[in-house]
Amino acid sequence: MTGREQEEFDRYLEQELGEALPRESAVGEVNPWDTPIRYIVWGVILTHIGLEFLYLQYLMPMIGVLLSYLGFRSLRRCGAGFRAAWALALAELVWQAVYLGLLVTPHLPEGSCAVALGLVHTAAGIVQLCALRAGLRRVYEQAGVAPEGDPLRSAVVWQLMCVALALSPLSHSWLAGIPMLVAFVVIVKAMFRISDGLGDAGYCLTAAPVQVSGKRFGWCYVALCAALVVGGSLWVNHPRLDAQPRPTPEMAAERQALAALGMPENVAADLSDEHVAVLEGALYVESVQEQMLFDPGEGRVSNMPENYPEGYSESAEWMDVSAVYIELPGNRMAVLNHFAWRRGAAWWGDALALLWQDEPAELIGGVLLYEKDGQSYTAAMPNLKNEMVTTTDWVFGVQTAPRITGTVSYPFGAQAQRGYTLYIIELEGSNVFGGANLIYCHRRQPVSLPYRAPEELTQGWSGKNLQNSYTNYATREYREWEKNDGAL
Repeated sequence: MTGREQEEFDRYLEQELGEALPRESAVGEVNPWDTPIRYIVWGVILTHIGLEFLYLQYLMPMIGVLLSYLGFRSLRRCGAGFRAAWALALAELVWQAVYLGLLVTPHLPEGSCAVALGLVHTAAGIVQLCALRAGLRRVYEQAGVAPEGDPLRSAVVWQLMCVALALSPLSHSWLAGIPMLVAFVVIVKAMFRISDGLGDAGYCLTAAPVQVSGKRFGWCYVALCAALVVGGSLWVNHPRLDAQPRPTPEMAAERQALAALGMPENVAADLSDEHVAVLEGALYVESVQEQMLFDPGEGRVSNMPENYPEGYSESAEWMDVSAVYIELPGNRMAVLNHFAWRRGAAWWGDALALLWQDEPAELIGGVLLYEKDGQSYTAAMPNLKNEMVTTTDWVFGVQTAPRITGTVSYPFGAQAQRGYTLYIIELEGSNVFGGANLIYCHRRQPVSLPYRAPEELTQGWSGKNLQNSYTNYATREYREWEKNDGAL
């Protein structure tokens, strides 16, 4: 064989042997520990890193507990430690689904209860890591090899330090968070190398048999969580009204008297007889009408034409709002906020809030009215309450003030959707004018993650789904004084 032929033969052998030898990735596939350990480590990563955007703070833990469960499911027959860790992973899987279901309802634990649940969850995670460490140490003993390092012990110490840091004054310090993050990266990189050490030890695990593949189980779990979120949102954000057929209105003379003083006739017609009686003896009525527009690209405008407004998107919705101030004997001012949908509807728990000045206010009531199948119905406004609410605004900062809040939602098929709220302000002797504000948040779809109460939805000033109508009132005495002596 000549030298040239020998070189060609050597190249041929090198090429054939290169194709025959397994790839590095294929060698990894032979290691049965690789996939379970990788799933478990990724579960630790996803459940301990919180990203507060695109709902990742909910998606990442859900995927994390799912991966942890799938990893421990394969190892559960390799020893008592792995079985204990698998049982905890199953409990965590169930709790994560329950948590997502509670997250869209007002029943999510708060305060000390939430703190206690958080500590229990952290303790369960630490116990799970200890159980995994015990199971791995037994495997190393049976294989007769010594492990390289102890990353699981480091992970347990890291979690304990996180708990101590969260309870210390340094809990909000980024200087303390940086070394903890660096330590976390180092620990998880060491945890990924656990499968390499087990593969080199020559100890082969016996994977537990499963009837449902990991892929199918994962998609079923994701579908279950999605169903809990959507179902919980539908249940909470479409409240069932205790509606009754509206009785034939009476007290026609009193209604006509209010209309003669300046109350819009459609507003007077919607009042219940009980509320008309509250307004009996009115001295003066002042009414302000506006239209409230909800458009993803535009803000509120006044005096909008009856036909569809040119220049707005096809998704624009609007309603008429009326602020009616009724001066009553005894230095009292009744405030009636009436609204009626003209284009659009409130199906998914719209929220309203009523704000006024510092005088005490008595909530009289709130009513929703609609037509369905040729019958008029009336119902009390859900979640209507008058209480002190703390709000945070980028302009006004943190404020605590009285606020009336409620939910506006109608049954499917309801037409001519409208309603009103009524409260009475006790005016001081020197206070002859002031202002009040109606803030309305319109929901276009039912899913809200997490759940937000009406008093939270109506925090702020304006937005594509949040509008306000601020109006002023004045007593009859002040109006007459201004008319006779001129404006101040």
